[in-house]
Amino acid sequence: MIRVVMFDLGLTLIDAHDKPFAHVAEALATIKALKAADGKRLRTCLVSDFTMAEPPNAAQKARALFTDYLALLAPSGLRPFFEPVQRCITLSTQAGAFKPSRVVFETALRRLQVKAALAECVLITENAAHVKAVRSTLHMKALQFGPAGAAGVDFSDWSQAPALLAHLIAPDHASAAHAGNTHAAVTARLAAQGMTVTALEAGAQKGHLKAYGHAWHPVSVPGEPGLQHVHMTVPVDADVSLGPAGEVHAKVNAPAREHVAEATAFAVSLAANQQIGPPGAPRAAGATHEITTDASGQRRLVRKRFSAV
Repeated sequence: MIRVVMFDLGLTLIDAHDKPFAHVAEALATIKALKAADGKRLRTCLVSDFTMAEPPNAAQKARALFTDYLALLAPSGLRPFFEPVQRCITLSTQAGAFKPSRVVFETALRRLQVKAALAECVLITENAAHVKAVRSTLHMKALQFGPAGAAGVDFSDWSQAPALLAHLIAPDHASAAHAGNTHAAVTARLAAQGMTVTALEAGAQKGHLKAYGHAWHPVSVPGEPGLQHVHMTVPVDADVSLGPAGEVHAKVNAPAREHVAEATAFAVSLAANQQIGPPGAPRAAGATHEITTDASGQRRLVRKRFSAV
């Protein structure tokens, strides 16, 4: 039974510029919500090779190195996923050995205060040699992250990681935790494709699901220059299937024409009633909506308050 997930940091969670890979934060949040087969919360920790503290005063040096490591981790924004750090982060210097030595992972379990065998742990790393070693020598499970198409890589998009872990937790789908884990994993994968899931139903075939929710879709209001190709939320559905390793294959379907027409009519009504305020300016008394621009440059019509009064 899988109880613990251990993450590498460099080139696994963060790139060569110390920036998190796409969808890492969302994946970590989802993974922390997964359940083991016994229904208990899956435990997660960070296990990193770092500068080894040498005698004399090795213990004091190790504490200083841990502080240095936390300072390096902070800009990534990932520290909140591994709190409290004294339990959820283990460095090689604290174990007196580098990965993939057994003692590193056993030290991580002791710091995490979890009674689990290494066979109940999953290591996620980009290091192919570490993956091979923990699988063959320590009997741990492992998932290798890396570029799409590279030899041995299990996933190249972090939005797939929760689904792969859900499959390792319950490969036969028999666990009571499977349904909840699958829902969380599919939700995370579809979120990466721009869809917010509100409901998930079993499909007609085994391993097939139907998802319902909403997504941002472009609309244009005639005669309103500021409302050309602005995105609004509309209902959508998606066809989902699970691959042999649990990976999620999902196709978000185009919204129905009537839903797009309804969204457009709503935008027309807002504009006619002067309920769309200028972006960044103090909100007018009657404005309930505003056009914002997200990080990708997409213009979105968003509700800022419910009452025009």
